[in-house]
Amino acid sequence: MNIKIISAGAGSGKTYRLTQEMVRLMREGVRAGGIIATTFTKKAASELQERVRVKLLSEGLNEQAEDLTNALVGTVHSLGVKLLQRFAFEAGISPEVAIIAEEDQQILFNQSLATVLTEERVENMTSLCDRLGLSSNEYFDWRREVRQITEVSRANAFSLEVLETSRQRSFESFRVYLGEPAAKSPEAFNAELSQMLLDSIGRLESNADETKVTKDAVKDLKELERDLRLRGELSWRSWAKISKLKTGVKSKDDVADLLEFAKIHEQHPQFQQDIQAFIDQIFELAIAALDEFAAYKKKRGLIDYTDMEALIMELLKDEQVATVLRSELDLLLVDEFQDTSPMQLEIFLKLSQFARHSIWVGDPKQSIYGFRGAAPELMQAIIEQSGGVKPEDIQENSWRSRQDLVYASNAIFVKAFAQMPPEQVALIPQRTKAQEPIEASDALVHWHFEEEEEEGKKRSGRTPGRPWPENCTAFALREWLQRKVYVLPKGEKQYRLAQAGDVAVLCRSNTDCQNMAEALNRAGLKVAIARAGLLNTAEAKLVLACLKYLLNYHDTLSVAEILLLGAGKDIETIVEDRLDYLKSYDAGDVTNRWGTNDYLIRRLDELRTETIELSSTEILHLLVEDLDLRRRIVSWGKANQRLDNLDVLRKLALQYEEGCNRLQSAASLGGLLLWLNEQETEEHDFQAAGESPDAVNVMTYHRSKGLEWPIVVCYNLEKDIRTELWGLSIVPEEGTQIDLNDILGNRWLRYWVNPYDKQFKGTNLAERLAQSPIQAQKIVQATQEENRLLYVGLTRARDYLIFPTTNSPTKWLNRAWHEGKDEFPTLDANVSDTPWEWAGIPLSKETETFTFSRDFKQLDIEEADIAFLELRAGKQKHPPLFIDTWKENLIDQIPAHSAGELITYASALHIESLLADFNQISRAVKAFFHAWQPDYSPEELSEMTAGLISRFEVDEWINPEQLLPAGLAYRNFLDNYFQDSFYHQRYPLRHFYGARIFEREIDLLIEREDGIAIVQFSSYAGDMKRYRAKATELAPFLYFSKDGVQQVFRETNIRTFVHFVLNGAMVELFFD
Repeated sequence: MNIKIISAGAGSGKTYRLTQEMVRLMREGVRAGGIIATTFTKKAASELQERVRVKLLSEGLNEQAEDLTNALVGTVHSLGVKLLQRFAFEAGISPEVAIIAEEDQQILFNQSLATVLTEERVENMTSLCDRLGLSSNEYFDWRREVRQITEVSRANAFSLEVLETSRQRSFESFRVYLGEPAAKSPEAFNAELSQMLLDSIGRLESNADETKVTKDAVKDLKELERDLRLRGELSWRSWAKISKLKTGVKSKDDVADLLEFAKIHEQHPQFQQDIQAFIDQIFELAIAALDEFAAYKKKRGLIDYTDMEALIMELLKDEQVATVLRSELDLLLVDEFQDTSPMQLEIFLKLSQFARHSIWVGDPKQSIYGFRGAAPELMQAIIEQSGGVKPEDIQENSWRSRQDLVYASNAIFVKAFAQMPPEQVALIPQRTKAQEPIEASDALVHWHFEEEEEEGKKRSGRTPGRPWPENCTAFALREWLQRKVYVLPKGEKQYRLAQAGDVAVLCRSNTDCQNMAEALNRAGLKVAIARAGLLNTAEAKLVLACLKYLLNYHDTLSVAEILLLGAGKDIETIVEDRLDYLKSYDAGDVTNRWGTNDYLIRRLDELRTETIELSSTEILHLLVEDLDLRRRIVSWGKANQRLDNLDVLRKLALQYEEGCNRLQSAASLGGLLLWLNEQETEEHDFQAAGESPDAVNVMTYHRSKGLEWPIVVCYNLEKDIRTELWGLSIVPEEGTQIDLNDILGNRWLRYWVNPYDKQFKGTNLAERLAQSPIQAQKIVQATQEENRLLYVGLTRARDYLIFPTTNSPTKWLNRAWHEGKDEFPTLDANVSDTPWEWAGIPLSKETETFTFSRDFKQLDIEEADIAFLELRAGKQKHPPLFIDTWKENLIDQIPAHSAGELITYASALHIESLLADFNQISRAVKAFFHAWQPDYSPEELSEMTAGLISRFEVDEWINPEQLLPAGLAYRNFLDNYFQDSFYHQRYPLRHFYGARIFEREIDLLIEREDGIAIVQFSSYAGDMKRYRAKATELAPFLYFSKDGVQQVFRETNIRTFVHFVLNGAMVELFFD
């Protein structure tokens, strides 16, 4: 098979190698349009494409770099959509591929499942769950089991025939460990048990045993006898509980017969019938749900990602499609091959047969997504049957971590992955000790926590329960960071002091992450973690209360929350105010609603009519802005986190509307509130992660894959291995090998159910299964999964790897180092030596024992200042920036003023027509006065005047013979009235008057030795008896012009005039 497999361990430069391989092949003639490259994330796809483009450009391959946009580089799902669009006709689907969003799949599946779940089936399953003790487990939901079977079967392309066979074989394989049922009827079994319970209770109550354990036994037996009497049967967990009943020594003989009888409950004919019925029902419901879901999607023209993969598998079997791909596909590149699902592996194998070159890059040691469908055993078979990994295809160098970290990983995992060649596990560190500065301390750090000894008491040696270990880790981390630890973050060239954002604390589960986050907060450290509980925060409660009141003004609970959180009133005041209101309301003294005297409530009442036609998201945005909610929530402390939570809430509102659009359902404010309530119930209302340079990163080991930090704390090393056989397992057929031509074949789906819930331990079934080959195989499989997960965790660190321990053994680490045996210790808190050695160098660690009491005081978290605008003043009228003396009424804003006597220098222009356009005439005359120059010859003046009259189209009303004498008289008047002056025609003026700007042209500015005169033209053509009123209309303009000229010329003696150009007169305006 033409597959080149490259083994790339953690931090070994996988992306660099991918870039080199793609560029090399493109240099040798591989076409960009003939490349299909799949990555695990969109970010990885973008990074790979960018790196290849930069490399091509650096080598002068500009044409190939330009063509790279034609390559199919992306996630498996994005590439699958493109392939289906390309071959839509052959696949028999529309080119407009409508993929069901992952967040919508559960909704659509539930809708289709609802038609399958008849009332009879639901009652039957509920009854079976009661008898099998499953109803008492709050985490168990048989509907989830049905969904899981459907998902696994579709992801592995199991046909309905395989599922039917799996149903039969599941119980048959389980029955081997159940024993044989007796011929006695169920009624006889139950009657005998009832009598024995009564007899045992009587003997225990009549004997002289007064011990607490016996009294508790009597209490338990009475409850069980009552359940049996009322229900006619007991759950199998109750039978198991009876068989393990504890009593005092004196009472052992009194219950011996009861215990022996309870132990043979496996012979109860109903026992095996219930187990078989449950397994049968689960498979039958899954098969029916698959049929119904397929019909549901087909009817609506929908497909999901699993359907897409199945369609591509069938598509690749088409000979025409195969011919096209053989001619076009030059290179298939698969990144992170160890994380692909079985169906994706099948697709990649088919594509590899068509491609000229096929390169698969990954690391089987990091295959940790088995719960998502990844199958390491299939990948291992492909590696083996394709000839293995060649030495030149092993990335042997570590570019990420310091030398001791790489050596420790080599020592641990060469031993843990003994089934793999050592050269595929061990790496050569490129960050050697010789390169480390003197400030860098030991890379391996061991913190051991001891309980502080109280006065008069000796240490018990037992580790206190939660949250003591988490608090110890958090407070130790705070103290350690304060000691000035030096790190070299990725992308930086010099060591610097570590900060909280350089640290990642890895935990096994989301619950562990939540507990650790609380401890870090208690230690005064900020935390970056997306934890549930957004809708339970004060900021979300305030916003939701506003939305609920906007929807229903009768919602007095929302009013109370608004008064409490928004108005800042205490609960006592709100309760008293509510009681006073109710008394007044009953007496008929009030007619308004409660709370309307508060600004927020009144404003919400006003907004209710304004938001009728707005979407739910628009309403939420409006409330946040109009009510200035950010300013209110910032005042509560933890400002950045609260503001981020507010943004997440707004994002959820958009997510709700997008979901409604996809599902073609109406979005409403009430619908948003119901949807948010569902998110809270399902604990999907995640708060903002709060990521920042001063926030410690907390996440699960699984989520850490692909990331790196300078400092990593590996928490939860004491966890037990999970080797339960319950639930689903994909089982290969005995005596068969994985066939690369049918990689999904020769397998079936096994489902076993635990009939005892938490009472399983100590039963006959538990003992038989513990000795079974299936259990041994499960332990091996679980150990390998744990080793891979631990490898991912330990290789995230660049500079420091911290192991926090207590008196509880680090079972997880012990199992990896001691070949599955967790009882042998690995780390010794009394020495600085480790058991690890590599390349002949023994590895040491920095060991420190911290002593803490059980009580930890809450330390304050330093809050950064928040930049915000000044307090809002509400809606106000603001004047425009530029002063407009023509449109604004500014008389009241200028000093008192008056007009002087009229000065006439010429007779008014004679215009006979009453239909004349005096505005246009006045504009022409103003232009004439502006253009007049005393040095013009008579001919030039006549020509200029005639041209102006013509251009202004006023020649039917005035002529040059009228204007020329008026112009001469105007000029003589100016020369006589303002002697020895310099004239500035149309003088531009711009200046600030307070916070506003006055910008206009002054028609004439006359500069004299004793001062300045401002002349502004007026187009008034009416009766000159009104000249004073008309001159006063220009007072604002002249006042602001006078103020500006004073600033420009530094002159205080400024006179202002109004020139009536059509009347041959001027008047002076005086300001007080």
